[in-house]
Amino acid sequence: MKRIISLMLIFCLVFTGAMMFAEPASANAVQNQSTLRLNHADIEQQVRRNNPVIRNNTINEQGLNDMVGTPAMTNALIDGQTALIAMQAQTSAVLAQIMAIETSEPDPVRDGIIMSLRNDIASTERDIMQMSAQLDQAFSDPVRNSVSRGVMQIQNANRQIIWGVESMYLAYHTLTRQMQQTQESLESLDRNIEIMERRHAVGHVTARALQSVRATRTQLEAGITSMENELNNLKGQINLMLGRDFNAPLQIGSLPDADRDFLASRDTASDLRAARGSNSVINIARIDMDEQARQGGERARRQEAIARNTLESEERALPQRHESLSRAITDRLRNLELAEEQLEILEQTLAETQRRFDRGMVSRVDLLQAQSEVSLQEIRVQSADAELFGAIRRYEWFVRGLNI
Repeated sequence: MKRIISLMLIFCLVFTGAMMFAEPASANAVQNQSTLRLNHADIEQQVRRNNPVIRNNTINEQGLNDMVGTPAMTNALIDGQTALIAMQAQTSAVLAQIMAIETSEPDPVRDGIIMSLRNDIASTERDIMQMSAQLDQAFSDPVRNSVSRGVMQIQNANRQIIWGVESMYLAYHTLTRQMQQTQESLESLDRNIEIMERRHAVGHVTARALQSVRATRTQLEAGITSMENELNNLKGQINLMLGRDFNAPLQIGSLPDADRDFLASRDTASDLRAARGSNSVINIARIDMDEQARQGGERARRQEAIARNTLESEERALPQRHESLSRAITDRLRNLELAEEQLEILEQTLAETQRRFDRGMVSRVDLLQAQSEVSLQEIRVQSADAELFGAIRRYEWFVRGLNI
């Protein structure tokens, strides 16, 4: 038993030491203000490592576990019990071997060893039973319900934070494409203004019409400036969520291409089971029902009924939510395919316009306009692909238990 206790103490010391060494490394990561290139695949790891709220949540989660014994201590109890069971089996095997040896006359040494081994087996059996009782108490302690509830809430909050950063990452790319579209429209408008100015000079366009188009140009410029400011603000917010200074240098990586075969590769029943098993609302309701069921009184019955209603309501909502997210993916995929079809048509139109321009049949303005339409449609295709990617990510977070 002393050996098991020593093992538990050593385990706890190693665990504490690891946390002490991990903290400075994480703190250095937070203070590091060098340029960070953030790719989508790195978001979760970066947020879990550096987000101040998640770091505090980790401390709070540890504090909750300390209320009923740390997971390290519980694991050490389990490991110790396993070791004792193995030791008991080995001792029993040795005893069986000694007992199998036949002797023609009394052997005090042999008898003493047999008695000692039997005492060791009995003592080990008592230690195993004692550890079983400690484990049963740890897992059935009423405080553990509160701890489990708190841990689930913390973990759900952490998932919300990670998804929030992913959402800002997606929003950054959405705003970037909107700005590209506006810049393309501005270039097209500049060509029109140039034409209108020449026509105004010969009296074919009124000053009021030219002034109106110039006002539109000013609005587009103002819109681009506003979007640039918003892009910088999004980068600053992402920095803060990563535990960095607002103005720390940050490069946002490109979005991965959406998986067009995503739904075809999914198992609906399996995904629903995973979503149900990870859903904090459902799991907390189950804890509440179990807790109230063990108590007497009318108030406990009411609270149990409330928890059951919450559980049943959330379980009914899951399939509908899954269906909605699946439809969103299907709709975004259809939009992407339509955008690509339209791009193909515009590319064919551009090729024909280029041939006509080479023959002197259309003006350079017509050619530039056809090129602009292709560029705008390319951006729309990128947007449609990004929307499909975002719909897939929402589905994946749903499966991981997030109400989204």
